[in-house]
Amino acid sequence: MSGSGGGGGDWRPVQKAPVQEPVKKGAGDGGGAGVPVDPCAISERTTLNSVNRAILTAVRGGDLLDVVYEAGPPQRLVAQANGSIVGSITGPSMLQFIQCMLNGRQYVAEVIGIQGGTCQVLVRPK
Repeated sequence: MSGSGGGGGDWRPVQKAPVQEPVKKGAGDGGGAGVPVDPCAISERTTLNSVNRAILTAVRGGDLLDVVYEAGPPQRLVAQANGSIVGSITGPSMLQFIQCMLNGRQYVAEVIGIQGGTCQVLVRPK
């Protein structure tokens, strides 16, 4: 028999999958293939890492932070307020965001909530 194991497992916060626009059907009878989704039309909710608390004190819910790619090493994405780094951005779509930014796309990190030194953002197209 199998069971559902006891407690004490590795707990990790659940992250929402990236939000993408639906596939659009082509003109005609609807029997053909759909138009591919723009791979850069992505949004992802995440928590900023390595937050600079001094800068975070000036940030409020609803603020739009600039998302900036730093080639490094190491390469990383950061959220900035008035040119100062608030924190770094990681997540399942990080490499996709970087690739799109290298191709000219721009993103913002909308502040969803702040609790102590934790800042949740929604990274989305500008």
